[in-house]
Amino acid sequence: MIGNNIRMRRKKLRLSQEALAQGDWTRSYISQIERGRIQPSIDTLTKIAIKLDTTVAELIGDQTLVHQAKAAVLYPDICKQYLDQLPETPTTIFLDQLTNSLLTNNNLDFQLPPNPELYYLTARVLIFQKKYPSAVKLLQKALKLFDVFWRILFMRKLYFVYQQLNDQEGMESVKAELGQALASLDSTDDLKSKLAQELKFESDPVRITHLSNFILAIEFGEDFIEAIKLANS
Repeated sequence: MIGNNIRMRRKKLRLSQEALAQGDWTRSYISQIERGRIQPSIDTLTKIAIKLDTTVAELIGDQTLVHQAKAAVLYPDICKQYLDQLPETPTTIFLDQLTNSLLTNNNLDFQLPPNPELYYLTARVLIFQKKYPSAVKLLQKALKLFDVFWRILFMRKLYFVYQQLNDQEGMESVKAELGQALASLDSTDDLKSKLAQELKFESDPVRITHLSNFILAIEFGEDFIEAIKLANS
C-alpha cells in the first residue's frame, strides 16, 4: 500500500525513480520501496513526502500511522514521530500521554478509554517500567471489561506479572482461567471468520467498533500462542 501510494504520487508529478532518489538513495532502493520489498523508516518517508510535495499521512494513511505509533509505544521518540504526522484524536492524545509517562517514568494519571487495545498497550508500558502492582490492577480490571479473546491476552500478561512478583497462587489462578477461556474458543481461523461475518452485517456503530477491536486482537498472535502453551503446560 505505501509503496503503491509513493509510486502513484511520483507518476502524478512525472518524476522518475532516479529523480526521486537523487541525493539520498539509489533508484533500486526506491524501486524496492514501491514494490513493497522494503519498509521505509519514518525519516525516509518524511524525506520522500517532502520530495513529492505531500505529507507522510497522505502517503501511508492515518490508520497505518496510528498502527505504527501503537507498535512503537515502547520507543517514545519513534512513536512521537508517527504521532506528529497525525491530527489530534482521543487515541493519538492517549498514545502521546502514554509515551510521555515512559519518558518521565511518572505514574499514569489519566483515564483509559474503554478500548481493549489501549488497555493492552498500557499494560505493556507498565510491565516495561516494572510497575507490577499497577499492572496487576489494570489487567484485573480489563478482565472484567472485555471479550474472551482479549481476556486471553490479558491473562497471559497477568501470568507474567505474577511470575515477576513470585505469586504462585496468582499464577495458578490465571492458568486455570486461561484453560477455561481457551476451551471455549474454536480455532483462530474459525474465530476470525465468524467475527468477520458478524461485522459484515452489523449496523450498530458501537458493536462495529467492538468487533473490529476483537478482530484486531488476533494480530497480537504472539501472546495468544504463549497463552496456549501456558494453559497446556
